[in-house]
Amino acid sequence: AIATVALRVMHPEQYWAGLQAFSSLGEKAESKELLKMSETLQYWASVFNSLSMICNRQTPNHRHCLLIPECFDILTMVGNYSNAWMSMPNLQLEFRYDPGCMIGFSRRIVRHGVHAVEGDWIAWAWYMRDSVHIYAGVPWCGWARVDYKQ
Repeated sequence: AIATVALRVMHPEQYWAGLQAFSSLGEKAESKELLKMSETLQYWASVFNSLSMICNRQTPNHRHCLLIPECFDILTMVGNYSNAWMSMPNLQLEFRYDPGCMIGFSRRIVRHGVHAVEGDWIAWAWYMRDSVHIYAGVPWCGWARVDYKQ
């Protein structure tokens, strides 16, 4: 729920596109009598349509080519660990990645990786898959803007 609230502030258009996609998926599931999909949608508590969990693993610098470039993905770290760093080499940035840290950026555009970490940790990666929006009939949200007005 915190990642959804953060997205509402960081990229309102993406937030609303996510809500619209889930509404459309619910209508499709009902009209096509997809009972498991209808049930699953009732319990999915995020506007993001995908979630990956990474546990106790170093990740080399990479990008995610199947994600929507205009969308923010939100990564959250939890656990009992120390000395974690996230690198974004194409931006020439490196961040401390402490427990409870939340970072939002386009993982399709920005190369990123996490160095080896001492201890136990889990990274939650919330994101939106283009294929889900296409199936739902919901257009992309566009780029985030600092002048967004509701």
